[in-house]
Amino acid sequence: MTQLTQQQTSRLSVVRQSERENLWFLGDLIQPIITSEMTDGRFMMALTHSKLASEPPLHEHVGEDEIFYILEGTVTFWAAEADGLTLGPGDCILMPKDVPHTFQASPDIEAKWLVMSAPGGLEKFFRAVAIPAEYAGPQRDWEMDEETEQRLQNACDDFNITLLAEPGVVTGTGI
Repeated sequence: MTQLTQQQTSRLSVVRQSERENLWFLGDLIQPIITSEMTDGRFMMALTHSKLASEPPLHEHVGEDEIFYILEGTVTFWAAEADGLTLGPGDCILMPKDVPHTFQASPDIEAKWLVMSAPGGLEKFFRAVAIPAEYAGPQRDWEMDEETEQRLQNACDDFNITLLAEPGVVTGTGI
């Protein structure tokens, strides 16, 4: 077995579960795992643990493709041809940049998924909107307030994400 050189070793990153940052983003727990700082901006991966029926506003990313890999529960997606497409554990979907999309976690059971973006940086958007989580789970009794709504709008402006509709508004086929 070839031994790693010091240069190669210094590029490795190990992130243990106990070391993850815990953020509440719109009531969901987000844990950045692989950050854009670790990958020179090329990639980002975070774990999302959603509350029941979690749903972001219909939105569109200008700068990054998003990949969702479902670990637990079910999540329904609306985007382009994916009009109400429900995915479960082991299923994956690519949301290319410039494709308006939204999704909703099951109203019956919490869901967990990995969200990845290329290029990286989406974790910076999450941090700009989120607050530090007090425990590692979805935020109990969360509701949108004016302060969160303002942080969301400011972060969308800063990170080239366009909000197209309020949560719960899905226009049907061909979003």
